Amino acid sequence: MRKRLEKIIDELNISLVERGSHTRLALLTALAGENMILVGPPGTAKSEISRRVAEVFDTKYFEYLLTKFTTPEELFGPVSIRELEQDNFRRKTDGYLSDANIVFLDEIFKSNSSILNSLLTILNEKIYHNGNLKEKTDIYSIISASNELPTDSGELMALYDRFLLRVVVDYVKEPSKLLTLEDRYRGISQDLKLNKETLEEIGKESKKVEVPHHIAMIILNLKEKLDEHFKDEIKGKIQEKVSDRKLVKSIKLLKTSAYTNGRDCLNISDTLLLLHCYWNKIENRDVIKKYLFEEIIKLTKEDLENYRNISRVWSEEFNGLFKKQRVDENGTPLYYDVDNKLVDFSYGDIHVMDKYGDYVHYKGHTEYVKVLAELGNFDYGYIDSGIATDNGKIVWKYECSPVEVVTSAERELEGYERLVVKGNLKPANIESYEEYIKAYTVISANLIPKMEGIRRNIEEEIIEIRSVSDYLNKVRQSLKAENLWVVGDDIKELQTLVEKTYEGMNASLLKLEEVTDKIDRAKVSSER
Repeated sequence: MRKRLEKIIDELNISLVERGSHTRLALLTALAGENMILVGPPGTAKSEISRRVAEVFDTKYFEYLLTKFTTPEELFGPVSIRELEQDNFRRKTDGYLSDANIVFLDEIFKSNSSILNSLLTILNEKIYHNGNLKEKTDIYSIISASNELPTDSGELMALYDRFLLRVVVDYVKEPSKLLTLEDRYRGISQDLKLNKETLEEIGKESKKVEVPHHIAMIILNLKEKLDEHFKDEIKGKIQEKVSDRKLVKSIKLLKTSAYTNGRDCLNISDTLLLLHCYWNKIENRDVIKKYLFEEIIKLTKEDLENYRNISRVWSEEFNGLFKKQRVDENGTPLYYDVDNKLVDFSYGDIHVMDKYGDYVHYKGHTEYVKVLAELGNFDYGYIDSGIATDNGKIVWKYECSPVEVVTSAERELEGYERLVVKGNLKPANIESYEEYIKAYTVISANLIPKMEGIRRNIEEEIIEIRSVSDYLNKVRQSLKAENLWVVGDDIKELQTLVEKTYEGMNASLLKLEEVTDKIDRAKVSSER
């Protein structure tokens, strides 16, 4: 079945530009026995999509452009005079809407109330009320089109709700492709066409498709989030809450997707079809996509940020055990002098930095600059250079002075002298385990219990992150398997998000394992 459908899809898209996803969704809609509405401006191949999908089936096709003046006779057929003579109200439906298998109704929201009720029962129950008779129709699918959507919750909203799939059709993004387009479409090959028995088999076998627990939870949690997000919608306006009917029908659609892809259970890629089902207002599609993607990866943006920070937090916690000022063998605190060497005194020459933390260098009158820096209080005519010493003094510069002052991240700058003043030396602080082990070689035994406590916490985090990472890997693999019906930007965006999240989780895992390795090495060091 899948290979046959692949060939059908290839033929459907001959000489169509940027309509691959639209034809696929229209075909899936018909295979699932559901209805779809194409939303977009005139001249975007909406009717062409419908006609081509109708050609896939050995069936009857009915197409009509609706206006506010459309009469029931135009859609459902003329009144039967013979039946009227017997006091029965019947329409002659042969060749009209209820007699077709695939129906295309253009500008459906322009329909008037005289035909609205009949359309509602046909769309939902596939039943046509012909006078006082209920006639079961053989309609597989009704595809409709509109330039605009309803704006309130009146009669048209009830009609709108009967269309499970809502697909936006816009003008071609690369019009240049249309200039060289050749009309090579010759219809669907007869040997590929699907008959009624095939459709019935698809419907029967699709019902057997399993819905795994994690897929069911994605769908139910998405519904719950959408209901909560849109709970304060103004009454009388179109609402975005997912109705029970829509929920049930969407599951049927997903099962059809799985079966026609050759699977006996749903996978993650099938759930992307919900992006075409659960919105009523176009602007809310991105909201639905956000919540769906969160449910698929089981993480919100806040969760992702927390996981990214976990390794940093525990690394800082571990390194914090070793933060201290270095001392010599006599316990005297050590400092760094102007040459970055360890000394046991705290006051002396320091290399001045600017407010950005870069070192100050100069060319010119050596003694003159040193005096300026030391005094920090000058006569009229000097301007502030924006350079400050560690004790808050401002380095000034005479406007006409030949002295050139520059700053650099380098301690030594060729051709320049360091601007040095007297001040408090930088304490020789140890900031990490690596610095501590380099300075002392052996870890103090009293740090072991604290390190063990950190390790236990990290191991719990590692178990959780591995669980999330394993799940994301399954999602990755699921998305690598091609889905006939899911193409375009949505799945690419999800694949990128999942891949990026998976890599981020593994990076956090690696960093946490690095901390546990350091703890192990520290314990060995303390035992020597």
